[in-house]
Amino acid sequence: MIMLNKNNYQYNKTNQILLGFAIILSLILFVELAIRAYTFNFEALANSTGQYLPDFSNHFDKLRVGIEYRFLIIIYILWLIINKDRKRDINFIKILKNSSFFLLIAFITYPITTDVNLYIHYGLMNLNGVNPFINSANTFTSNLSPFLVWKQTSTYGPISQLIFMFSAAFVAITPSLGIYVFKLICLLFHILNSYLIWRNLKTSPHKANITIAYLVNPFLLYEQVTNAHIDILISTILIILIICLKNHNYIATIVTAWIGFLIKTLPIIWLPLIFVYLIKQQRWKILFSAICISLSIIIAASIIALPTADAWKSLLNPGVGEKVNDSLYALVKSLLNLKILNFSLSFQQTLYSIFKPIIFSIFVVSYLIILVKPYWKKNYSETNLSVNIGWVTLILFIFAAPWYCSWYSTVLLAVVALNIHSKRFAITSIVFCIMSAII
Repeated sequence: MIMLNKNNYQYNKTNQILLGFAIILSLILFVELAIRAYTFNFEALANSTGQYLPDFSNHFDKLRVGIEYRFLIIIYILWLIINKDRKRDINFIKILKNSSFFLLIAFITYPITTDVNLYIHYGLMNLNGVNPFINSANTFTSNLSPFLVWKQTSTYGPISQLIFMFSAAFVAITPSLGIYVFKLICLLFHILNSYLIWRNLKTSPHKANITIAYLVNPFLLYEQVTNAHIDILISTILIILIICLKNHNYIATIVTAWIGFLIKTLPIIWLPLIFVYLIKQQRWKILFSAICISLSIIIAASIIALPTADAWKSLLNPGVGEKVNDSLYALVKSLLNLKILNFSLSFQQTLYSIFKPIIFSIFVVSYLIILVKPYWKKNYSETNLSVNIGWVTLILFIFAAPWYCSWYSTVLLAVVALNIHSKRFAITSIVFCIMSAII
């Protein structure tokens, strides 16, 4: 008993120290990003060139803020390690209350990227009767135009547009209000995601720790709440989809995947896995219903928002073209461009054109192997399918996304939280997310 009390005291003392450091760093980051947001807004409004404005014009500021953010992630990792075996029974309201400081800081911190400005701009286009899937962002002028980096047609589906429109309705009062309305939606969805995870893990002795780890994850809070990326809705879709799968509600699973696709295109890669699983299970009536539902959704989307082939093509993000960013493809390009190699530009392009299909083929082969797994694995369950949906998503990010952004991987943490027993996937995904955040 004395030993137990001593261990609890050490746990509490260490946690309090880590909490203190986390609060201090969060406040420092809040001030840093507030200053940067003010400066960025001022520069964007004064910018008449239409050229991209970097997040940080001063490299020292960027380095300092980057170090602060990385230390916050290190503190979080230490907390995970120290509390990994700790079991506690806490209800969700108590968890939410204990996490409220970090949720509030994430919400009030002004977004440092311009993606949310683009979302609201698309919403304003819709409110003014301009279809953002056919007309590029630069064909329409709004109060947010000076903040736009990407000026292409929308890559976000019709359901995303509804949320953009709702937020954009508040821009008439002030543009910042529209942005914070969208941030509030993101915060509420983050809380919803955490609650769904907590509820789904009702039989797990670690459900409180997993829920807290998801709720206060600095990577999730920074990318999905502070910077308000639409990927938070894909996390919600993925959580609901996995829950539907585990409850054997296959029609709801198919509908959920399609709703996800109408938010952002990523969920389209999950559908073949689900269909193959249903074929293996010989769920012919469900398959027939799923096909009818899929066709109905495609037809409805074509009539309402995506009337042309170019509009559908817009969802595939054609604006990035041959560009690369923070990906394996970008790494290959950087290595080929090393001065020590002294390759000519034409030779670099030739080598890259050879490596590119090889890298992509790794994704294709891996995807096909995962796709047929139900046929060669004897005991293939809905849990296996949900983990493989996570693997396919991870492999896509690594091998089939020349243009990769760190917040894409936030969706993987939803799969990890619901499948923590799959240690290989959990560790691989967490490491990949940490590397994405740090890089």
